[in-house]
Amino acid sequence: MDSRKQWTLRQDQLRKLLSSKTHHEEGIRLFLEQHANVHTAAISGGEYWSLYDEVMSGLSDAQVKAIPSPGLNSIAWLLWHITRIEDMTINFLVFKQPQVLFSGGWETRLGLSSPDAGASMDESEVANLSAQINVQALKDYRTEVGRSTRAGVLLFQPALKEMVPASTVQQFIEEGSISQKGLWLFEYYLNRTKGFFLTRTATSHNFIHLNQAGRARAILAKMGRSQ
Repeated sequence: MDSRKQWTLRQDQLRKLLSSKTHHEEGIRLFLEQHANVHTAAISGGEYWSLYDEVMSGLSDAQVKAIPSPGLNSIAWLLWHITRIEDMTINFLVFKQPQVLFSGGWETRLGLSSPDAGASMDESEVANLSAQINVQALKDYRTEVGRSTRAGVLLFQPALKEMVPASTVQQFIEEGSISQKGLWLFEYYLNRTKGFFLTRTATSHNFIHLNQAGRARAILAKMGRSQ
């Protein structure tokens, strides 16, 4: 079976397992496999297929930053967006610990002036972020976020039905991770359980946008964008 189709089927299984208190450990094991598939194989010892590595293999920094066609996002923006969302929701909302972006001083390394996750950015904002971001730092930041998620979930107790307080989500607006244009994302995160974020922002959200990055890669290849 195609790896992507298999991933989707297993994601349905993951949701069922994580909603059951009696299958917590089995659910966490499957989560770690699904999560490994959307991050570089380096964070899981190369044991699993990596969609991320498949998409990123052989790309130059210029290709990562390039806008494949009008109205589409660059691979750089897609990676920033999914990594930022995972960092925000898993570290801060689920694990109640500092975000990797802030604790590791990544804003400076990335060359960005805002922690905005990118919700509702327009074309010019996407282009500016793509041009400014340090691609190697972005890859490293993604690796650190992935490792933080995996370390935290191994210590996570069966509290997946616990609701995340609205006051905690509000912090994202105050720090600038959710802009005024992206307030719909704030609304989307309200009244969600911790289990929701494991099955959405740490896994399926990554999968969806990495597939978009794969399509962007294919467009760039057809255009002959090698620099």
